[in-house]
Amino acid sequence: MKKLFMFLLSVCCSSVMFSKSVTVTIQPATAQLIQKGKIVPNVANGVYNINVSIVDLVFTASADGYDSESFVINLKSPSMMQIDLKPNRKHVTVTSDPATAMIYVDGRESGHGQVEFDINRGESKTIKLLEDGYDTYLKRVNFNDQSNTLMSYNVQLVPNRKEVSVLVDTPAEFFVDGIPMGKGEKYCKFFVHKGKIHQLVVRAEGYLELVKKISFESVETSYNLTKDLVVDQAYASSVSKADIANKKMEFMIKKNMTREQATQRMKYFISEQFETLEINDNVSGWYRTVWNSRVFEAENMVVRTRIELKEVPDNGDGQIKYKFYLQSQVAHKTNPQEEDFKPWNRILREYDKLVSDVQNLVAN
Repeated sequence: MKKLFMFLLSVCCSSVMFSKSVTVTIQPATAQLIQKGKIVPNVANGVYNINVSIVDLVFTASADGYDSESFVINLKSPSMMQIDLKPNRKHVTVTSDPATAMIYVDGRESGHGQVEFDINRGESKTIKLLEDGYDTYLKRVNFNDQSNTLMSYNVQLVPNRKEVSVLVDTPAEFFVDGIPMGKGEKYCKFFVHKGKIHQLVVRAEGYLELVKKISFESVETSYNLTKDLVVDQAYASSVSKADIANKKMEFMIKKNMTREQATQRMKYFISEQFETLEINDNVSGWYRTVWNSRVFEAENMVVRTRIELKEVPDNGDGQIKYKFYLQSQVAHKTNPQEEDFKPWNRILREYDKLVSDVQNLVAN
């Protein structure tokens, strides 16, 4: 009996000494643990309790997107084991700001604003973001760029243009780099581009042409140029006379006035403002003054004016008639040549009533 007791005691002690429980934690928690082709149940996500004895147990942990790993648990194993599987595939998320940007992956359109794709170990992909008004973004994404299996790229695109508004307090024409941007309005909007200096031209009636350089690097995005407009002294010193300036007008001399009387009166009146006659032909009745010129330095222009009177041949009705021609010309330089002058449909104010006064003086 004593020998039997000792034998049973030995067997029990051996069972205690030659078995143990090992807690195995596997990352990722979604992995499966396989032993002899069978799935080992877990006690919690990624946590397994394994009972071992003197026999080595071989396990394989595997998960989608990770390398499988085999390991042995035996009596020499620690009571707690951590198995971290190595990823062989990562999930990439690319997000753009603004969200309207088109995202390309390896040259193919993949979507606006945000795209997702997988990248395998040893692999790289090229992402490109395009959006009108922003610099193109280009990056090579590699598997090892980030340690996390969920790789994230938040891309803030850099603007390469910005909208600028220009305001004046009078209707004007606006030009940017020679391109019309508005007419008859008090404001305009346009884009300025990175690395470029744009030329803005504002033309408003009664003011000198305003030229301003605007670049992308300028802090301002809104310009009130009202105070920058300079009054056009040539304009302010003249009146619009499109119906009179450079138009040949015919009028009839009063019946009770002789040719000589009418001529004398007209020549005297004209001489008050034009000192010299360039043509003084009493026989044919042709008179023309010299040019009266006025220089406007700030405007870089010269305005000149002269009058021509010419008697109309008698057509048998016994009426004395004259043609009156008020010429008004302008040249946009202060030392102009003859060919620089062009007709101007405005008349300097000192000649505003010249036509009507002459007609009142002698016309029927």
